[in-house]
Amino acid sequence: MKKRQLSALIEISRAVGANSDFVQAGGGNTSVKSPDGRTMLVKASGTALPDVNKGAGWIELDVPRVLSLLDEPLMGLAPAEREAQVLRSMRAAVIGGPGERPSVESALHALLGPVVIHTHPTAVNALACGPGRAALDELAREGEPPPLWVPFAPGYCLAVAVREAIEAYRSKHGAAPAVFLLESHGIFVSANTADECLKLHAGWTSRCEKYFASVAPSPAPAPRPAPEEVRAAMAALRRALDEADKLPALLRLSDDPELAGAGGSEVGATLANGALSPDQVVYCGSRAIAVESLAENTPAIVTALGEPGAPRVLLAKDIGAILIADDPGGLDAAEAVASASARTIRLAAGRGGARNLDAVSVDFITHWEAESYRAGLLGAPGAPLVGRVALVTGAASGLGLGIARGLVGAGATVAFGDIDEASLKKAVDETGDAKRTLAVAMDVTDEASVARAFDRTIRNWGGVDVLVCAAGIAPPHELVNMPADEWRRALEVNLTGYFLAGREAARVMKAQGGGGSIVLLSSKTGLEASKANSAYNATKAGELHLARGWALELGPDGIRVNAVAPGNVFEGSKIWNPEYIRVCAEKRGIRPEEVIPHYVSLTAIGREIKRRDVAAAVVFLSSDAARCITGQTLVVDGGQVMVR
Repeated sequence: MKKRQLSALIEISRAVGANSDFVQAGGGNTSVKSPDGRTMLVKASGTALPDVNKGAGWIELDVPRVLSLLDEPLMGLAPAEREAQVLRSMRAAVIGGPGERPSVESALHALLGPVVIHTHPTAVNALACGPGRAALDELAREGEPPPLWVPFAPGYCLAVAVREAIEAYRSKHGAAPAVFLLESHGIFVSANTADECLKLHAGWTSRCEKYFASVAPSPAPAPRPAPEEVRAAMAALRRALDEADKLPALLRLSDDPELAGAGGSEVGATLANGALSPDQVVYCGSRAIAVESLAENTPAIVTALGEPGAPRVLLAKDIGAILIADDPGGLDAAEAVASASARTIRLAAGRGGARNLDAVSVDFITHWEAESYRAGLLGAPGAPLVGRVALVTGAASGLGLGIARGLVGAGATVAFGDIDEASLKKAVDETGDAKRTLAVAMDVTDEASVARAFDRTIRNWGGVDVLVCAAGIAPPHELVNMPADEWRRALEVNLTGYFLAGREAARVMKAQGGGGSIVLLSSKTGLEASKANSAYNATKAGELHLARGWALELGPDGIRVNAVAPGNVFEGSKIWNPEYIRVCAEKRGIRPEEVIPHYVSLTAIGREIKRRDVAAAVVFLSSDAARCITGQTLVVDGGQVMVR
């Protein structure tokens, strides 16, 4: 029978979870009870509804044990002590399941019918945070049981208040409510089957949407700052954050139509006045910051970021909406919840306006361990480059791809830059971390293209801390047969491309403060020339000297510049293509299939060098472990070339 319950739980979870308007930042929860009502499968805390499946995202609870929690003498305890006891009691009610801990609202689910859905649709929240109970008479239909309205209360107090309200409702109407709305906190619907529950949920969200949309004003128009204005704003904010010791932090200029024009509007003023809902406190902070000009208010912004429940949404009339978080998941969550909150305010404006949560409730949620747990699940595990933004050129294949993946693995958020857009998309998709990767089309030989790649990275993550130049070509010709256009093309890609990307990175890093790391991918060929490889020899040697000169020039700004000189890396390489291998075989007087074993035999350790080996060197040079290393060349060739 549990199999049928689980199928129903997965069905309703995925159905409502597929609509981002219902479940911003992984919010909302679902439950299904056994036929006798004694057990309940409920979505686990910290799990997004679309991710519930047979092997993850749910917990089985003993319903009588959960309900007995409401009879415990907890109301007289201090809030922190009370909620800790609630968590212990709730864990004691767990029978099984793969989840780590039950939803914080499991007691509310236990009070309702066999199948329960709880979500936060923006139109429903426009009612819950706006006209509230007064609007229910207009939305209720003749002949159907009325919905229950419950005033907001935090934590365990809410569960007790809901039980009392349901008992009163049952006494009056002869049954528990099928629908109840929580002030400032969305909707619960319950029914006997999954289909009935989904239809009830869809019906009420549709009613609320029509009720508010017909009288709501349009979103305020968004500003259109030029790329250089965005760069200056992000750099000023990052520099201020650095001076206040609040880095690393990621920033994002939102393109969301509900948020982008909120600065200077009534929506922005309401967001700046405080949060509307618990989710807004958790993911966006206790309030937003609204200013006319970002540049003129930077000190005040940094001061606000030191408050308890620090704001993570900045609404600047001249720039737009900037989101602030410790990690990309936090940016996504803040943007989703802030956008929903802005739409909630806009919809409610046509029906009397929205109300903020009171200060006592905001303070409780800010310090509530259960909500801190939810928010904490968004962050990446500890790694040397967490919070750093990297851009890698030539990241669609070969060593560039291996390095980009290595930086992601080290916790960085990484812009994959390449001219081959099809391969670039495939490379990013296969990395498997959509939150911390970004495909950025760029031609490293074109100034405007390079600038656009940096601008896109800055809009998405606030700056650039690490640049890795890895785009390169190697035309294999003897001197007498070298076509001049291939020589020039190698100079353009391998030297001019490094120069343009390095120049752009230096401009960004100097403006934002806080230093940075630039790593140029050279080659052992830059140290020890190879036969019939004029263009590659010259450009790879040139890259080493670029690194040394830039290290001297940029050192006063805390920007370190180093080079990595790999040996022969065959894995995933476009350079080591069949034609290149054929030419190498002819040079060595061996068969093509003997080329790779031959080069491996030249290393001191007799081991083939992999992309991950080079990536590890780049990660090291980009991290604080190498904070006193600059102007150096790290050779990753298995001991083939000894640098003295």
